Amino acid sequence: MTFFQFHPNVRLRIALSFLTNILSNMVIPFMSIYFARTLGTTIAGTATTISIAVALISATIGGHYADRVGRKKMMLIGEGVALLAYTIMTFANSPIWHSAALTLIMTVISTASWGLSKPAVEAMLIDVSGPDTRKAIYRINYWSNNLAISVAGMIGGFFFSDYLFELLFVASGMSLVALLVTAFFMTETMPAEVTSGEEEAHPSKRISMYHRYKEVLSDRRFLIYLISSVLIVSVEMNLNGYIGIRLAQDIHHTPWFPGMSATIDGLPLVGVLRTENTLAVVLLSLFVGRLLKGNSDTRMMLFAMFLNVAGYTYLVFGSQPIMLMLLMLVATIGELTYVPIKQALLVQLVPDHARSSYMALSSMTNRVAIMLSGLNMIIGGFLPSGAMALFILLTGVAGIGLMATILPSLKEAEQKVHHAAV
Repeated sequence: MTFFQFHPNVRLRIALSFLTNILSNMVIPFMSIYFARTLGTTIAGTATTISIAVALISATIGGHYADRVGRKKMMLIGEGVALLAYTIMTFANSPIWHSAALTLIMTVISTASWGLSKPAVEAMLIDVSGPDTRKAIYRINYWSNNLAISVAGMIGGFFFSDYLFELLFVASGMSLVALLVTAFFMTETMPAEVTSGEEEAHPSKRISMYHRYKEVLSDRRFLIYLISSVLIVSVEMNLNGYIGIRLAQDIHHTPWFPGMSATIDGLPLVGVLRTENTLAVVLLSLFVGRLLKGNSDTRMMLFAMFLNVAGYTYLVFGSQPIMLMLLMLVATIGELTYVPIKQALLVQLVPDHARSSYMALSSMTNRVAIMLSGLNMIIGGFLPSGAMALFILLTGVAGIGLMATILPSLKEAEQKVHHAAV
């Protein structure tokens, strides 16, 4: 299935996600540098921690209410909050007024806007897609997001320091476009039976947030899926933490090949590996689906997860630049193979009446994984790189093992849905 055969909401959402990812990633990732320079490193670090906490809390709220008031309303609220935050940030960094403190507050609020709308977006994609189209949707969306991040990184890297006001002005404009497109062109997709079913079960009042998430967290298969995802993703997140620090400290004037005169230091090598990862995802992800046709999704997903974990494990202790690049390519191929399959399998775990609530917790995977990789930086201060490699390998293998335990029941559920549709 091609992009133009998707539901209109899906096409619009992928286009809007591309725009909003560009606007957020050309500003937000560089804000820690801005705050460290204007408010000090302690406040900058505290702001990062608060932003993660706010994102988790807002996603919890957004997921619950997207199952009550609808997907579109929560997307509008989230995009409205983002527009307000970026507009105020623009004025707070204008030629006539400057306030780093207000910019910090609005940065945290912009993070909240992501949490409010993200679960609704994820639930909407499930609402309007079927089992045969979801892997294609997730693959294209994954490719689009990575392309946006790479483009935004280049824009932000070149213009953030000298043209912050202009970047924020453009971000505000893009936020307004996203809000208007959602308001006038997106349709509500929440199944009517979700609301009616809840009202029949609870005629006096709709189910509370506490009882909704109690229900979600009592789902054993879903909890295993979440824990597995956090463990596997945390392995990759070490590139921005322990791996980056280790390469910067250990690699100095190292030849690309043994005996070669051309050398590279650790910090530039980290940049090369990040660029390689992004370019490989952008250039290869759209072709992977065709190359893997005919293979068992579940077996291929587990094998791809192992490739990803093995590649990053070598980056933890390896020191030969060309081998590091080769294993980064292996890890990236594993990543872009397993991610769309895993996202499509998640749908088998999500009941219709609580889609947004489930997706809210699922959307927290990356942020929890970042915190887990942060702990690895602390542990890495006491262990040699070889021991850290073994520890991170075991973390990834544990995640793969947990995922394997729930795959039989997921496959069985998928086959039942398929037979029912036939």
